[in-house]
Amino acid sequence: MTGGEVSEAEMGLMGTIVEGDVIAVFRWGVIVDLGLSYVGLIDVLYIEDDDNYQVGDRVSCYLDCFDKQKRKFILRPPGQVPLAERLRRLKEQRGLSS
Repeated sequence: MTGGEVSEAEMGLMGTIVEGDVIAVFRWGVIVDLGLSYVGLIDVLYIEDDDNYQVGDRVSCYLDCFDKQKRKFILRPPGQVPLAERLRRLKEQRGLSS
């Protein structure tokens, strides 16, 4: 596979919990080796102040989607609300419902 393609089997994993090993930690997110064709990314938007990811940690996350531009699977830790839902709730709290 080339050019940001993901196999049908990997697409079938979307929405499920997957496990992987943390291979890098940055201010902008955490890179996770999932054993798939591309690595996973836990975006900084899903990382709480008290989260402490370390290289070598084993993590479980929801496989939300594949970002073709970043060429990474986007991961969401269990217990975290998807970003679109968080933004929708924030809009509603501020009285900006569409």
